[in-house]
Amino acid sequence: MAAADFRRLVAKVEDLPTLPRTVLRITELINDPRTAAKDLARIITDDQVLTARLLKLVNSSFYGFSQKVSTVTGAIVLIGFDAIRNLLLTTSVFDLFPARSARSRRDQELLWDHSLACAVGAKVIGGVLRHEKLEELFVAGLLHDIGKIVEMTLLPAEFERIAAAVRGRGLLVSAAEAEVLGCTHAEIGQLLAERWNLPVKLAAVIARHHSPLEAGAFATEASIVHLADILARALSIGSGGDEKVPPLDHAAWELLRLRSDSLDEILGAMLDEFEDISSF
Repeated sequence: MAAADFRRLVAKVEDLPTLPRTVLRITELINDPRTAAKDLARIITDDQVLTARLLKLVNSSFYGFSQKVSTVTGAIVLIGFDAIRNLLLTTSVFDLFPARSARSRRDQELLWDHSLACAVGAKVIGGVLRHEKLEELFVAGLLHDIGKIVEMTLLPAEFERIAAAVRGRGLLVSAAEAEVLGCTHAEIGQLLAERWNLPVKLAAVIARHHSPLEAGAFATEASIVHLADILARALSIGSGGDEKVPPLDHAAWELLRLRSDSLDEILGAMLDEFEDISSF
């Protein structure tokens, strides 16, 4: 599909959601080098729901701080500006796509479970590799399939045709999407990330999580999410929309330089952390 045709397709989706005003304002502040922790805290504390969610996450085993964090300013100082943005994005994105029916709600829940497992897996793999920005990897894993949620909620007729092709002919979701839409969830997810003004790295990882070396400077992060996606499917947590495990990109595996015997440890940690974080 030509780029112009692809953009016309996406332009038809009039209800493409935007991020909450608070998260957008926080993103603007984080991008301003003059912003202080107290400036961020003032915006966050104006939203009681975001404040409660943030403090609950910061005090979870996701971080494992020995002492309880009781203030937003304290949380910002401890984990940093970028981590705050990523956590608030994580706690907000689930609310943006209301289900249209009981069936679609169930499909969304399964997809969110898969996405959350991928997010946890990306964080665990990043920890093994000593990656500096684990929250960034978590968000990339969480949003890697956001294009499927867009299809499910805003293009329901087309998504049903995709699902029928997957069920009837055993296709991977991405192959069925290419037939029905002329594009894939990865491309739609990239456009949504750009609409939300998310970091270029995050948009690139979403776009290339099935072909990670095409992410260029962000190939390592894309490879981590690629592997996490495969491991989440191998653990059968939720559903990515089909019952298949996508093929592992061997160049991505070589890039990460993980030992084969580390996979059991990674899979065990994924299960433990998924059980903990899914309660939120």
